[in-house]
Amino acid sequence: MKLAVVGKGGVGKTSISGTLARLLARRGHRVLAVDGDPNPTLALSLGVSPARMESMPALSSELVERTDEGYRLTRTLEELCASHSLQAPDGVTLLAMRPAQQAGTG
Repeated sequence: MKLAVVGKGGVGKTSISGTLARLLARRGHRVLAVDGDPNPTLALSLGVSPARMESMPALSSELVERTDEGYRLTRTLEELCASHSLQAPDGVTLLAMRPAQQAGTG
């Protein structure tokens, strides 16, 4: 099953997504939660500390390439998760699409 939660800002998408991901994982489902927000806070909803989230490797532009058919990953999803995700409580795997920190930011 693939599920995307989208909508207007401030309506609870992150809270609902985090709760749903944890409940599904607790029931034995394999859950990959992807946070596509430039200010990723899904980690907090999943019970991941801010310090642990900061240690997660940022995704680089080399991981996606443009083809005539559209965009595609340059690595398999399994490879991407192995190098750029973290395990959250309840067995949820988290992949955050946060940009790399630039010098002088943060």
